Amino acid sequence: MALTITRQTNRRLELDRIAQLKASSPEMTDAAAYRHLYQAAIGPRFVGTVYRDATGIWEVLEVLFGDGALARRSNSSWLLIERNSFDNRRREHRFGWTAASRVIAQRAASDADAKVFAAEAAGALVANGLAGAAVSA
Repeated sequence: MALTITRQTNRRLELDRIAQLKASSPEMTDAAAYRHLYQAAIGPRFVGTVYRDATGIWEVLEVLFGDGALARRSNSSWLLIERNSFDNRRREHRFGWTAASRVIAQRAASDADAKVFAAEAAGALVANGLAGAAVSA
């Protein structure tokens, strides 16, 4: 019972923070507000990002937030759905971005997005000590 109350309280606090973010920036979408809220955990992983971590090389297929994440995994505010580049195995997870994670490439849906994604990737590379490595958009 206590765990359920804690989950409900956490969800209420999260929704309050999302509402505050959207109130301060009315053009902000729910997905953008969630990404902002969980940016440190998600890092530069957008749809199309290819990165490596301790378990392999992964391509991000979907980034789900809010109700979309909750529908796939209970008690999840965000969820990554990825494909392993070697064996096409898929995984759903909430593993945070770590110092051992490295961006290999990022794709963008448009030229404007390409600049944003490239800046995110460049920031991740600098943070990971890989400045000068290639990042494709």
